[in-house]
Amino acid sequence: MANKGRMAGVLILLSLSLFMSGCAVQGDSKGLITVSPGSAVVKFGATKKFSAAPVATTFTWSVNGLDGGNSSVGTIDADGLYAAPLGPVESTENVTIRATNSAGSSGTAKVFLTNFEANTRLTQYTMGAFRANTYSAGQKSIAVYKDINEHVNIYTVWADDSLGVSQVWFTKSSNNGDDFCTPVRVDDVGFFADQFSPSIAVDSGGNVYVAWEDERDGDADIYVARYEGIDCPWATSPFTSPVKVNQSRDVGISSRESSPAIAVDPNGVIYVTWEDRFDGSENYPDIYIATSNNLGLTFPTNTFIADAGRRPSIAIDSLGTAYVVWEDLTEFPGFFNPLPTHIKIRRIVNGVPNTQARVDTQLPSGYNARFPSVAIGPGGKVYVVWQRALILNPGFSGEIISTYDMDLAKVDGNTLNVDNTTLSFPHDPNVGFYGGPAYPTIVADIGNIYVAWDDQRNGTKDIYFARSSNGAIFTTNRIVNDETGTWHEKPGIAVSDGKAYVIWTDYRNTSTVTSISPNDVFFAKEN
Repeated sequence: MANKGRMAGVLILLSLSLFMSGCAVQGDSKGLITVSPGSAVVKFGATKKFSAAPVATTFTWSVNGLDGGNSSVGTIDADGLYAAPLGPVESTENVTIRATNSAGSSGTAKVFLTNFEANTRLTQYTMGAFRANTYSAGQKSIAVYKDINEHVNIYTVWADDSLGVSQVWFTKSSNNGDDFCTPVRVDDVGFFADQFSPSIAVDSGGNVYVAWEDERDGDADIYVARYEGIDCPWATSPFTSPVKVNQSRDVGISSRESSPAIAVDPNGVIYVTWEDRFDGSENYPDIYIATSNNLGLTFPTNTFIADAGRRPSIAIDSLGTAYVVWEDLTEFPGFFNPLPTHIKIRRIVNGVPNTQARVDTQLPSGYNARFPSVAIGPGGKVYVVWQRALILNPGFSGEIISTYDMDLAKVDGNTLNVDNTTLSFPHDPNVGFYGGPAYPTIVADIGNIYVAWDDQRNGTKDIYFARSSNGAIFTTNRIVNDETGTWHEKPGIAVSDGKAYVIWTDYRNTSTVTSISPNDVFFAKEN
């Protein structure tokens, strides 16, 4: 499975006609009833107008089999105006609207109930012309900070090819996501070389840092720059000059460093971890980490974390202890029998690697654990979420994924013992078929953990969200994107005052729906 936009994966052609046009049930020989739109996302307390055809027909409208509906599932009037429930109903992820004529023929539409606001398009290039990618290790492409005036500032990054090559872009909102600045390149000086996989972090003082993979030197290196706090509009980049993080490991164009993740401890020490290939062609990179004590001006030492790993993610607790998780490749893919990838974790105390352990201790036989994301949650516990995949032909290229799932573990930060694991997280029995989740991302505060992921339960990829106070019981899964029937993937998530903020890669403005189509970056906030 590819982890960068430039890598071509298996093309998945989606058959959307039934999903987009609505379902129809023929009750007699007089023809089918069609309800439009066939699916819709409706916010709690909002309304949506539905219509049915043939138009010269009188219909009875119902919600979940109840004529006119009720306050729990929403109501619908004689003209097809649906009114969603006033507040989140934990037992209801979606409802079915039905129009029935006097002969008993009927047609249906599906309503996805959400507590997320209308989506905002962040990319501002010509729609359908370019490709963006919100991928980062651990899916950390958005950060939030509440300033002394109680304003929630939102910072987002992504890579797109609107200038001909992949470049890292940044935008911010100073008013809780109501408006965003025109996107700007993080590094707008010098040679245009491909840049990928940006990761973003903000410290307790409001300093914002971006790390990314950069090919300006002929290979791939890790660079970091600091946002200087200048408000938009921007004539030039509001970031400091980029600093090469892996300077002490750089051996010229034969090496390759990739997939950086960044975090900042309570004292302002910046941590960056990444995949490190001494030989750029090798499949088993090492995991390294570097720190900066001077606002990212220098990263003097690169420290080894683990061998044979990829896709590291990092989180730091209130005492300054860092936890790095990664996808372990030690046994993968096996010479004679397929052997899985695992998720491992390592403590970093005062910048020095400490103990390590395996997290996916309950991985079912035949599955691979990959794409980990980590956060420090309630009780100071370390929460790790990852994608579980059944791979028919495990390897480093051309993999065929049979099924996806998602697991979560709660880890004791002192011992690295796994307190408990929630398999098939966050499976909601109310949604019926559980479609393959991918690219999980997790954040936390003192009371809850918050998880977003892309999910194929509806036949196409949608962005879903859930929260939990203990990692075992989760709220009803809520759809985040307000448009259905197209592809939405690779979410990033941040939280402030118990409210979630999400960005993702979105294909609603393209004429074709595949993983290599033109796309955009979209944003939504929880109401």
